[in-house]
Amino acid sequence: MSAFRCARTIRPDAPPFHLDAKEQEHMTDDGTIERDGDRALFRYERRYDHPVGDTWRVITTPSEISQWMGVDVEAFDLRPDGKIIMVHSSPKGAQMRVEDRVIEVEPPRRLEHTYFNEMNPSAVVIWKVDEAGGGSTITLTHTMDLGEVRAAAQGQDIDPVMVLARNGAGWHHLLDMIAVRLRGEEVPEWTEEDRKALQKHYVELVP
Repeated sequence: MSAFRCARTIRPDAPPFHLDAKEQEHMTDDGTIERDGDRALFRYERRYDHPVGDTWRVITTPSEISQWMGVDVEAFDLRPDGKIIMVHSSPKGAQMRVEDRVIEVEPPRRLEHTYFNEMNPSAVVIWKVDEAGGGSTITLTHTMDLGEVRAAAQGQDIDPVMVLARNGAGWHHLLDMIAVRLRGEEVPEWTEEDRKALQKHYVELVP
């Protein structure tokens, strides 16, 4: 399992919504973690001061993904059943080539895809981009089986709670870095100290 990850698939069919000022005030940077039987759900809502088109471009353009996700993007075929191929590198130099696929796409509003499919075949990530007061919001969900979380924990000899916390912190950080790229800035290094602090915070959010 990757450092970013997990949970109940949400497939909203409603038209794009528009947050009013009062609703936007209640949005927070933290994600939420829920359990539904043997499924886990991560959910995030982020507000950006950039229009939908700009936000969609940053989350779907290979050169931008490489920046905010810190990976090499070999393929990103933005069509149903299109391939998504990324090469992840560890701090020690080890590399992992990950192949996923697009499940559904509705530019510039919605993207659904698998995530680390070989390791976590149940995992699905959904990105929704909506207008919000001249800017935009990203609603991101990640679902997967808790059995896969337990297997990953066993393989790493750690508590499953820590696997969930790492995943939660990972997505939190990536959404922060999307904001950095929307501002046209270079992505800063994610230090080990900051990484561990955010993971510790997400441990407290695991139900």
